[in-house]
Amino acid sequence: MSPAALYDVEIAHVRVDPTRHDVRHRSYLWFVDLDELPASGVLARFEVRRAEIDDYLAGHGIELDGGRITMLGHARSLGYVFNPLTLFWCHDPSGTLVCVVAEVHNTYGQRHRYLLQPDDAGRAETAKEFYVSPFYPVDGSYRMRVPEPGAELSVTITLHRLDERPFTATVRGVRRPATRRSLLGLVLRHPFETWRIRALITVHGIALWRAGLPVQARPEKSGVADRVATLVRDATGLELPVGIRAWDGSSAGPADGPVLVIRSRRALRRLLWAPGELGLARAYVTGDIDVDGDLADGFRRAWALARSRPSSGVSLSRRSRLRAAIGAVRLGVVGLPPSPPASEARLTGGLHTRGRDRAAIAHHYDLSNDFYELLLDESMAYSSAYYTSPDQSLADAQRAKLDLICTKLGLRPGMRLLDVGCGWGSLVLHAAEHYGVHATGITLSAQQRDFVAKRIADRGLAELIQVRLQDYRELAETGERFDAVSSIEMGEHVGESWYPVYASTLFGALRPGGRLVLQQMSRRPDAAPGGGAFIESYIAPDMHMRPMSQTVRHLETAGFEVRGVEAMREHYVRTVQAWIDTFESNWEAFVRLQGEEVARVWRLYLVGGALAFEEGRMGVDQFIAVHP
Repeated sequence: MSPAALYDVEIAHVRVDPTRHDVRHRSYLWFVDLDELPASGVLARFEVRRAEIDDYLAGHGIELDGGRITMLGHARSLGYVFNPLTLFWCHDPSGTLVCVVAEVHNTYGQRHRYLLQPDDAGRAETAKEFYVSPFYPVDGSYRMRVPEPGAELSVTITLHRLDERPFTATVRGVRRPATRRSLLGLVLRHPFETWRIRALITVHGIALWRAGLPVQARPEKSGVADRVATLVRDATGLELPVGIRAWDGSSAGPADGPVLVIRSRRALRRLLWAPGELGLARAYVTGDIDVDGDLADGFRRAWALARSRPSSGVSLSRRSRLRAAIGAVRLGVVGLPPSPPASEARLTGGLHTRGRDRAAIAHHYDLSNDFYELLLDESMAYSSAYYTSPDQSLADAQRAKLDLICTKLGLRPGMRLLDVGCGWGSLVLHAAEHYGVHATGITLSAQQRDFVAKRIADRGLAELIQVRLQDYRELAETGERFDAVSSIEMGEHVGESWYPVYASTLFGALRPGGRLVLQQMSRRPDAAPGGGAFIESYIAPDMHMRPMSQTVRHLETAGFEVRGVEAMREHYVRTVQAWIDTFESNWEAFVRLQGEEVARVWRLYLVGGALAFEEGRMGVDQFIAVHP
């Protein structure tokens, strides 16, 4: 049978002590292979990763060597998931069952895993170690019957205390094919299913409390999460900015807001070797950590803590250093540094040499034209839009931006326009079609050049537009002069040492009396020139942003007369949010195009970029200057 299936189940909870209380309800469960997780959009999304189960098993001395792991549980559906019990059957490469992991969640946001060694009939026993019901203390033992599901599903869990069986839970069900039709039918019969399960638990808890059952106090926590919180406190002197949940189910930190899910020891090892933003980013893009809740709010809090300390490490007293080292050893995170993610940039050669600049541009812009077509609007403008009304669409706002640039340049039919860093041709195409100019675009990206060339041919504009694969430094060799020059969000890639050459090149390409429009990201004086360790390592290596005043000085030094600067920071907040909405609604398509790691890089990039503009750490400005 295929490992992916649905089970139409009846779940029963029977309490006999200290009072009789029966609960029965219908539901459905997924049975999946962790190496072949299905995806059904908002109807089913699986967030568990094989790596965290492998890491848990390794902590108990068990290595599966790639053997299959199957899982029975709920998927996130319609925006929510709550799994009171998830079962994992772990096999060796020959298919023999090695062990079963039973993962229990309580309604306090905590999780605990039990390692089971069932007999041939699927029976196993384990001591109770986790606070689940407020009406039972953490004592006694569980006897479980957990055979791997086949045509039918039958799971039984009984709590034994003092020769009594005060609680029994059963799950019975029949296998269905995991087709979209079957899933849709089950979702229609059980909409918002895990919301309902969570609510039923609360309702029945209130009923038992009203019946007079005494509430047992929760035991003190002493799991991985608390030890991580202690390490953070020792290293920074600060409390956790977000809640955390570790791979053993323990939790710590603020109860409100997002929760940082630490899926494995490898996540902590990444932070140990690269404290701060880079380690956090590496752990996120590989899936070693995740965020349960609002990603933007989670990283807003976490980055505030990470950036409060130097990227090279933290300053510890000798005593604190010793305590942190002992804590790291106890957590089992000491070891060689994990390999950086494959999506991390690895450039060679001298900074801003022509070959290195081509590689830097290719790293970001040559993902694939299909990727950017899915993300951007039809104009393929990959820069801040210009919103002229509250309810304006991204496409209309991008057209408004293109018209704003053409108007500031004073374009008229027959003029010659040069666009330096033309991207996917949004401006040269718009200027030729709507303003009748002869437009030349240059780019370092072969994929962009090919895309623009096809659009030129498709629109019959070959007599008005040409696009070249050319470095801006080669412009001076041609001696060409243009009536107008634009460069839209390209100057960030030039580098500070080369910016005077870039400004002089733009000046030299413009005839006397001609106009320049330069749209460029700026930064606050105290912000990182490259955007921070994550941006520099994954998105735009070698990028350098400068405060707006420095750009004005560079332009004036090159000979320009600066006529005006328009700040567009708020426009970029709305632009990036539109990209985020597109990205999240097409998540599975982006994963298919580039893989989950690259998709997670871009999710983090877009959310982080929106925050940077929202908080004013970064802005974008449109400069207009004239060659006197």
